[in-house]
Amino acid sequence: MRNMKYVLAVIAIVFLAGSIVAQAQADYDYEAIDYPGADNVQVFGINNRGDVVGNGFTVTDSFPFVYDSKKGTHADVPPVAGFASTTILGISDSGTLVGSIFDDDSQTESGLILDKKGNATVFDHPDADSYTQARGVNNKGLVTGFYFSVDGSSTGFIYDPKRGSFTDIVPSLRTIAQGINSRGDVVGSAIFENANSPCPGSLDGLPRYGWLRTADGNVTYFDVNGGRTSARGITDAGTIAGFVTDTTTGVTKGFVVELDGSQCQSITVSDDDLLVALGATSTFVGDIKNSGEVVGSFNSTGSSPSLGYIATPQ
Repeated sequence: MRNMKYVLAVIAIVFLAGSIVAQAQADYDYEAIDYPGADNVQVFGINNRGDVVGNGFTVTDSFPFVYDSKKGTHADVPPVAGFASTTILGISDSGTLVGSIFDDDSQTESGLILDKKGNATVFDHPDADSYTQARGVNNKGLVTGFYFSVDGSSTGFIYDPKRGSFTDIVPSLRTIAQGINSRGDVVGSAIFENANSPCPGSLDGLPRYGWLRTADGNVTYFDVNGGRTSARGITDAGTIAGFVTDTTTGVTKGFVVELDGSQCQSITVSDDDLLVALGATSTFVGDIKNSGEVVGSFNSTGSSPSLGYIATPQ
């Protein structure tokens, strides 16, 4: 249950004066993604072949799956033997899966890599306090994710399973590192105390920024429409997809943007260009294909996701 709780919950700096107006995005056709018998469905990743990964949930169980968006069919991912639950959150073009497993005995969440043959690699960040989660994987096999420290803060990482090495990235009160492209650019979100904000004066309270860390280690922070911003997917060309929560209404909508290279950016996206899945009250974005299809989860009756979706540009 701890695994399910976390997945459901989780989802030199110069401030750029003024706002960047994002280019208008295409309209989308939305298709809901369900899972037979599940009470809730969350979709997190898609590869460039159109394979979508997600998880169906009941009160007591989780059911990881791969959805073929071209055929409209599901394939179950067998749970890893010896663990209470298995969650799948990312997929590479070659079919490598990443996510996490939960050990009931030790109350530990560990990162998971599943190759195409179903061979499992379970790993923990050496500085983790019982929680490591893998979120994305690129075609070179580099894995992104985050871990919790003993003080409750979280830090993103890039894990190289061939070398068994971790590169820590963008530490904050709450960091999630997720999308990674072929170049090794990574996107995610981070929450800071106002006094420690990387972009002073841009957001109030406990600001949540989207961020892009390029393969050379440079980090750009950004917000969309002044809201609580989370980046989740990135194409090989650098287009970023994610979601933003309006600080006044609490409504969450998706976005697709491009950054201009400045260290801190405030981006304006018109409401007409934000993603809203099938009349949803909340739309969360998990990933984006190079061809522009976006996947994620939505709810039409509340704030927690209940169905997955794929949005295809018209």
